[in-house]
Amino acid sequence: MIRRLLTCCLLLMALSLHAQQMGTRAYLAGTSLKVFKVDGVSDSVAWTGAPQPSDISSGVKLLPQRAFTTIPPGNYSGLTCIGGDDYAVITDKGNATGYYIFRINMDADGRIISVKNMGWNDYGGRNEDIEAVAYCPKNGHIYIANEQTATIMELYGGKVLASHTLSDYKELGVGNSIVESLCYDTLSAHFFTINEGPLKGDAHLHLRLKELDGSLNEVAHYTYVLDKPQARHVGKGAEDAHGVAELTALGDGSLLVLEREFYVPKLKLGAWVRNKVYRIWPGHEGKQLVADWKTELTALRHSLANYEGMCLGPRLKDGRQVVLLCSDSQNRYKGVLKDWFRTIVLPEKE
Repeated sequence: MIRRLLTCCLLLMALSLHAQQMGTRAYLAGTSLKVFKVDGVSDSVAWTGAPQPSDISSGVKLLPQRAFTTIPPGNYSGLTCIGGDDYAVITDKGNATGYYIFRINMDADGRIISVKNMGWNDYGGRNEDIEAVAYCPKNGHIYIANEQTATIMELYGGKVLASHTLSDYKELGVGNSIVESLCYDTLSAHFFTINEGPLKGDAHLHLRLKELDGSLNEVAHYTYVLDKPQARHVGKGAEDAHGVAELTALGDGSLLVLEREFYVPKLKLGAWVRNKVYRIWPGHEGKQLVADWKTELTALRHSLANYEGMCLGPRLKDGRQVVLLCSDSQNRYKGVLKDWFRTIVLPEKE
């Protein structure tokens, strides 16, 4: 009898888990993938239907980065549009939980014209290395991710409404490579987050992409594989940070992934950051290169920009989507680094 009861319980658990997974992926199966219009492509990824190009960067407009002194020196690690030209912007250093509101104006081509600080929204408590922020238009709430505690907090009206801990991130996270990203997908009404670097016990370069429902409960997870680092030999006294810095949902079931490698030699001069933006379709293999650029600190060039934040900007009159990025200048480190922003403009979709 006991054996039968155990068997029945296990069967019910399996059926329940299967139903949850099927429900989670239902919107993917019924979604038509909108592909970007590009020509002259050889390699491809197979998401749905016909193979899609694995590299569309030639059709993406990567606009020049710009720095602004009209905002406080910061450690800007994430941003999200909260309506119009206003963006909630978070810093991973500071004395309290909260976010700035920056008004970011762009021209008709998606170039950033100005960035103005509209004020700080204080939620008290400690800043536990806030690394990501997302906005949910359904309820008007702000969600921030804390790397130090591996938690996501829900904010509204000056109060912290809820806090959810990502247990495997917290227990298996390595150093300062845990929660670095957060975005809200309007299609599924779900959130997505991913660990910056591999967790203890996971395969080399393998990350856990999590899909969370509106109550921040995990409903699915996927494996994301990082590119191999460019810095093959990191000498004594040098540092190389390599991982995923941010996610952005495109609203069609696909995500943009910001990979970032930040190499700093012992003497600092010669430091560089390489950023790559990929488009992925959770639950499907392959990733599509959207943009790839490198900034550096040399005797003649001070373009070094550690881009950590990424979100959707406005849609241009011709239908193309602007993606906005912000960098962490470590409070304009020693007067050398700057608070850089930049935009990329995606091609039209078919």
